[in-house]
Amino acid sequence: MDMESRYAIDYHKIMFQPEKLAAWLRAQKSWNEVKKFYPVYVEISLAGVCNHRCRFCAFDYLGYEGGFANFKSLKRAIRDMAKGGVKSILFSGEGEPLLYPKAKEIIKYANSLGIDVALATNGAFLEEDVSKAILPFLSWLKVSIDAGTAKTHMKIHRPKTQDFNKILNNLKKAVEIRKTNNLKCTLGGQMLLLPDNYKEAGILAKKIKKIGFDYLIIKPYSHHKKSITREYQNIAYEKYFYPVRKPQSLGQSAPNCVLSNGVNLKDELNKINSDNFKVIFRENSMKKLKEKRPYKVCHAVPFFWAHFATNGDVYSCGN
Repeated sequence: MDMESRYAIDYHKIMFQPEKLAAWLRAQKSWNEVKKFYPVYVEISLAGVCNHRCRFCAFDYLGYEGGFANFKSLKRAIRDMAKGGVKSILFSGEGEPLLYPKAKEIIKYANSLGIDVALATNGAFLEEDVSKAILPFLSWLKVSIDAGTAKTHMKIHRPKTQDFNKILNNLKKAVEIRKTNNLKCTLGGQMLLLPDNYKEAGILAKKIKKIGFDYLIIKPYSHHKKSITREYQNIAYEKYFYPVRKPQSLGQSAPNCVLSNGVNLKDELNKINSDNFKVIFRENSMKKLKEKRPYKVCHAVPFFWAHFATNGDVYSCGN
């Protein structure tokens, strides 16, 4: 199995849940069955505050004043999830999860109940002591970086002070800790593909490959209906599938590195791949943004996915 198939990031894994599928079929015609159906996967927001002000933030309409999840209530909810058959939890959400005062404790607690635990972070607070505390209890960790240089990172993520180099150093420490302790946590990076950063995709891929990360995801921007920002609402992703007219290195970041009529970015990034590192270019997701949905009913919710907001509200759909 190749690396991309193993992660199945641009696909689904429902075929590995035959019991859930059988229960889903039963629940279609019975409210009593629906009532006791727990999702396979739950995203939990630990913090409604953030140290970055990303220009693409889907939760900007919340105002970054959501505070923190109640620890006792959260533990009780996770305990119920484990009893109900929830297989995995991703701590991510409205703000930066590592700002949560008890992030280490809640990650360890969820893992102790037999749940696969993951974390999505901007990496600024993934310092050495944090990595030592949480990596043993994570199945995977993904860092949203979205730039190959400090200048572009500052432009897109808008931290109060430049922290791009600090984040890269945090990634190095995480890799060292994983290796030293023989941990199984998969380490990945993520770039939301934008007109402001696409020329730096190769730069970022090469940097985190050298650090020792396992993959870099290149994914499209998906506009949330409530988002205040409209800056990236109608990105024409198809231009990134065009052939390269004039070969140029993705490792260049100079202002004159302009690719006329778009660039077949996926093919260029594939050249960076190796046995131990993969750039996962989510072309299918990019194309689907322009496609009309071929269905009228979404069967993923509430059966297979749920979102816990920082204030404790539960949503069966992110939209």
